[in-house]
Amino acid sequence: MPETITATVTGIDPLSAVMHPDPYPYYRELAATRPFFREQRLGLWIAAGPSEVAAVLAHPDCRVRPATQPVPPVLAGTAAGDLFGRLVRMNDGAAHAPLKALLMPMLAAVDPGVAAQHAAAMAQMMDPGEHAHAAMTAASVNRWLFALPVVTVAAVLGLPVTRDRGTAVEVAQQVAAFAAAQSPLADADTVRGGAEAARWLGTWLDSSLASSVVADGPLPALQRAALAAGIEAQAVAANIIGLLVQACEATAGLAGNTLLRLGRNPSAGGMPLLGMVARVAQDDPPVQNTRRFLPADTELCGHAVKAGDTVLVLLAAASTSGLADDARAWTFGHGRHACPGDRLAQALAAATVSALCARGAEPAALARAFRYRPSLNARIPHFL
Repeated sequence: MPETITATVTGIDPLSAVMHPDPYPYYRELAATRPFFREQRLGLWIAAGPSEVAAVLAHPDCRVRPATQPVPPVLAGTAAGDLFGRLVRMNDGAAHAPLKALLMPMLAAVDPGVAAQHAAAMAQMMDPGEHAHAAMTAASVNRWLFALPVVTVAAVLGLPVTRDRGTAVEVAQQVAAFAAAQSPLADADTVRGGAEAARWLGTWLDSSLASSVVADGPLPALQRAALAAGIEAQAVAANIIGLLVQACEATAGLAGNTLLRLGRNPSAGGMPLLGMVARVAQDDPPVQNTRRFLPADTELCGHAVKAGDTVLVLLAAASTSGLADDARAWTFGHGRHACPGDRLAQALAAATVSALCARGAEPAALARAFRYRPSLNARIPHFL
């Protein structure tokens, strides 16, 4: 049977599934019947089964960027491209290993409970009081989904966002602008905005790190360790910004999908919120796929793949297939590029949902009017 039959019959394919109202029967079908295959129409290999997803993510020949494009072409030569090129999560190889070895344990060591306390404090600081006696608008919910996790991570790191609401809001907006520019769907204006955001964030972070305001968080120790290891300051700064970016879209999606779960299943409100977020991360994950690129011919999951081929790794299919012995939230990755901040992300999403509901957000109303933001890999609701 041709590989494109399922897409034709159901009106869904491995890329459009991200924005489909219910892609999970389709994902389960792929995982069960075609766990690794070539999708000729899209020009991609597809990994859908848990074993196949794990194999691709662990394979030494599968890279996070094409060999000839270390930076997305639209970002190349811009401030956004310079920043992107220094992110350890977007690079393979020994050159980035020393910084990665410092960043990953730093992020993993953040106590989720402490992060939740920071989130509550930042929510209190950012809320000017307009929601004290009224339901929160959908537009406000959308803004908070993208802002609160970002400024909370900044606060956890010790960056100067805790006293000035204006600075906190600006940081969140600039991080979101830089994140949006990385999308393959970004138009020219979005890319320009991302470059301006990268410049702004670089200047703000340099100023923050050079001052004495960063004293209570883990950043001074990170800077000292990086200096001792001979890691350039620009790389450290870029990856601190990278941590804020990681807290942006994926956490917005996780919190937004949790609000949808609450709105569709009012009885689920009796479940501990953090437990519900963990279920959503597995059952309706915010990051639904990722890509791996082959720099050389190799064998992968029993198939001969060629140099220049791309594998679309369906994290959501592996997560929701029911085929794995161990249930896991694949949305956080696996192998050498797995996110060490999975517990932190879930704590931030839960704290964001809690802060929104405390300020009048009504999940049932939100679930009645929303769409998914245009994306090829992230499932993020936009409430209407």
